[in-house]
Amino acid sequence: MNLLPAFAGAALVLAASAPAEVPTAPASSSLCINVRNIQRTEVQDDRTILFHMRDGKVWQNRLRQICPMLKTSPWTQVLHNDQVCSNQQFIRVNRTGDICSLGEFTQVDAQR
Repeated sequence: MNLLPAFAGAALVLAASAPAEVPTAPASSSLCINVRNIQRTEVQDDRTILFHMRDGKVWQNRLRQICPMLKTSPWTQVLHNDQVCSNQQFIRVNRTGDICSLGEFTQVDAQR
């Protein structure tokens, strides 16, 4: 089990040689992104995380529920492989210990 620490506005340090990749859909309503292609994450509020990709695309994940203190606290995501998938994974807010479910990914304007 791998732990991927992420901080609001902090860059994820991953393999620099990762090729650009379009998210894949392994299950009916699940969209997955490869962690090697994530440049950084940005927490907008206690329910929304932006995943800024190396190819310039931005994917928004709207958590299934409000995750108290997500915007102001470091968070950790447990990965079982090199994919982050909608509706299948959880994050943990380090300060509170709250566990929150990822929701749907939607592509948003990269100007954010």
